[in-house]
Amino acid sequence: MRIRHIAAAGAATAALTLGVALPASASDAQPSAGRSHAVAAHDASDLGALAAKRKVKVYQDAKYKNRNTTFTENMRNLKHDGWNDTISSAQNQGKCTVVFYQHSNYHGAKFSLAKGEKEPHFGDHPHMSDATSSIKFRC
Repeated sequence: MRIRHIAAAGAATAALTLGVALPASASDAQPSAGRSHAVAAHDASDLGALAAKRKVKVYQDAKYKNRNTTFTENMRNLKHDGWNDTISSAQNQGKCTVVFYQHSNYHGAKFSLAKGEKEPHFGDHPHMSDATSSIKFRC
């Protein structure tokens, strides 16, 4: 019984990571009359499409070096994620424009990167060298 719970917890973690809904139990694994596997697959692809639409990779140092992460949602305060005042370069890998703000809650100096644009050194923008505190996508 314990192994079944551990396996279920692992499957739930994987599903949450991938953004897929799990059945409530093994007996629910068959699709309901109103919902097919094709619909479930379509929902998962919509999540992937949304993530692809909003995607920016940020780097701690200029010229895309050292510690990095990817954001796919608006970030009101980067202090909570360990990226406050540390971003020095970025690559917009999504389809939306991404705006970098000097202060939290989308205030202060700002600059943006359109789809496919890169910025090798935030220091080339007034008040933005290691000063980004929030990020917002405009689609």
